[in-house]
Amino acid sequence: MSPAEAWAAVGGVAPALEIIDSHYENFKFSLADGVADNCSGAGYVLGQWHAPTVDIANLGTVLEFDGRAVEIGSSAAILGHPARSLVEAARFPAATGDRLEPGFIIMAGGATAAALRPGVSVRVAVQRLGEAGSRCNM
Repeated sequence: MSPAEAWAAVGGVAPALEIIDSHYENFKFSLADGVADNCSGAGYVLGQWHAPTVDIANLGTVLEFDGRAVEIGSSAAILGHPARSLVEAARFPAATGDRLEPGFIIMAGGATAAALRPGVSVRVAVQRLGEAGSRCNM
């Protein structure tokens, strides 16, 4: 599957934050561990959905903690283009005869580094897509 073929199957795009919390001590785990049990995925926050006609190749991204910018990134940091991560995401279930189904939410990957502390309000602003945010109460 090519990135163009993967992108043709996309129903919409939205700014998002993934909430990660590993049950492995000090986040020390292998790729196989991560794929096998989603060892770091604790949840996600989505912003407003948009038609997949938005060009997402190089969108500026700002991650804020308590209203202060802490990371600046680009969607180009996601394997060069987020559609490439869709190809990779589809490969894993295809290897066992499964497939991604309509309606699945696929997190393309991080445009900024991950770092969050309890009690912090976090917000991501993505160029042309808007924002998503939450407060970390852990």
